[in-house]
Amino acid sequence: MAASIRGNWSPCGESLQARLHPLGERSRGNIWSITIASFTVVSAAAGALSTGLVGWLGSISPVESDLALLITGVLGVTAGVLDLSPLRPWTPNRQVNENWIERYRGWVYGAAFGAQLGVGFAVFVMSWGYYAMLGAAFLTGSFAAGAVIGAIFGVGRGLLLILSFRVRTPHRLVSFHTRMAKLKRPVFLVTGLTMLVAGLLVVL
Repeated sequence: MAASIRGNWSPCGESLQARLHPLGERSRGNIWSITIASFTVVSAAAGALSTGLVGWLGSISPVESDLALLITGVLGVTAGVLDLSPLRPWTPNRQVNENWIERYRGWVYGAAFGAQLGVGFAVFVMSWGYYAMLGAAFLTGSFAAGAVIGAIFGVGRGLLLILSFRVRTPHRLVSFHTRMAKLKRPVFLVTGLTMLVAGLLVVL
């Protein structure tokens, strides 16, 4: 399945989860909540700006609302099927520069990482759903509607890092990563199925 293939990747989200937790931020003299807030706010803003622009481009050659909804559903179904298949999405083979963690204050690298992950295509793309999202933003034909889609995407990026809020001891850090590793395959499966079902509901 796709999850087993993706298991060989070293995606940014997982890499940052391994570094941006309360225990690590405290050891560097930073406040974890400030780092995560900076990451989430900038990630949401970057996501909103990028997909807002995509939505604006869609306004140049608008598609009728009924047809746009149908195409959006088809994109969801296609993305779900592809995520459940062994086919990986096209992705740039780069991560954020984790050396910044040792050089700058937490809010600085939090904002820098958030900007890159909020845009999405600046780092590893793990799901075909990302491209379906861009297509949906384009079909809105609106900067504002596209921006809402991207903002939700960006906030979701930040929520992944908030999952580590209880990691305040080395023992909890090991336990946290053990749980995350076990959940990786089910999460990919649920993500693919969710997009597939949502797309079918729209199409049908």
